[in-house]
Amino acid sequence: MVFWKGVVEKKILIVDNNKLFLRLLSNFLEEKGYDVRSVEDGLAALRVLESFVPAVVFVDLVMPLIDGERLCRIIRRMPEFDAVALVIVSAIAAEAEVDFAGFGADACIAKGPFKSMQVHINAVLSHLESGMRAKLSGGIYGGDVTRERQITKELIAAGRHFQVTVDNMADGFLELTPEGIVIFANRMASVLLGVEMERLLASPLAGCFDKGTGQRLLQLLASLAGECIEVGEADAVVVNDRLLLLKFVPFADGGQRSVILLMQDITRRKRVELELLRHRDQLEAEVAERTAALAGKNAALEAALAKVKTLSGLLPICASCKNIRDDQGYWNQIELYISKHSEAAFSHSLCPDCAQKLYPNVFGDKPST
Repeated sequence: MVFWKGVVEKKILIVDNNKLFLRLLSNFLEEKGYDVRSVEDGLAALRVLESFVPAVVFVDLVMPLIDGERLCRIIRRMPEFDAVALVIVSAIAAEAEVDFAGFGADACIAKGPFKSMQVHINAVLSHLESGMRAKLSGGIYGGDVTRERQITKELIAAGRHFQVTVDNMADGFLELTPEGIVIFANRMASVLLGVEMERLLASPLAGCFDKGTGQRLLQLLASLAGECIEVGEADAVVVNDRLLLLKFVPFADGGQRSVILLMQDITRRKRVELELLRHRDQLEAEVAERTAALAGKNAALEAALAKVKTLSGLLPICASCKNIRDDQGYWNQIELYISKHSEAAFSHSLCPDCAQKLYPNVFGDKPST
């Protein structure tokens, strides 16, 4: 596509959170005949790009919500914006040693006095209008006259330190708007959700989960007050066959509200817990089975012992009447004593000798045996 030869309209989008600079640059470009839109952060820029296709996007690096580098990476992932030129306009261009070509920008202009910047802006636009876009990715326009500031370099170093730290975390780290739009993500968040970084940024968090889970998370965000909330421990949050523990941390800075979301993959731990529970249930079942078997054996043994209740030891017995003396010194009839101390029971009968002796007329004389 030939740049600005009647095919692409002369539309420009400016993305910068400095309101004074937005007004100066917008007025300057409008006076040159350009159709200009301006927004103060990367998230708002992406919303504008849904209906407004510019030829050039001037982007600041340091902005709230989605910063300039990430905004450029997102735009470069969209085929419909292949012909759009991305120009970094930043006050930290000299200190940060910006690799603007590495994240898809075509040129970089260092911020300084606006009158001196006009020369560089005109130079970049002239290159683009003449179809020389490929020759823009050289040095930083105005970088040779911008004075480096130590405090800025230290802040940039701190920012890089933070970026390296969060990108090497074992847990996912997201920053969301109160409405649930992703404005920052580390590498692990991209891995856990299975979404490329550039596609994840500016996307609704709910879209990364199934419909039911996404709706539940949106309701949670809407009710989030000042306290942290964890979900996923008792009621699993599943995405890409992973079980996630989500911790929502509300955050406010300078009147701007956001939500930090920490995501921990607890799949392995939950599987171990389930395996332990399975073994526990199995052991409890075996113990219950063996306890029941032992109780049955005990019952059978007690029944057997009850049947084998016998007398033992020496029994004092009268040589004449055959009464037996108990432990308290009392004499008892032999049948009463035996009945009391054993399972035996007595019934009355007569032996042949006694029958003949007591009833001779009935049984008559019988020879003794």
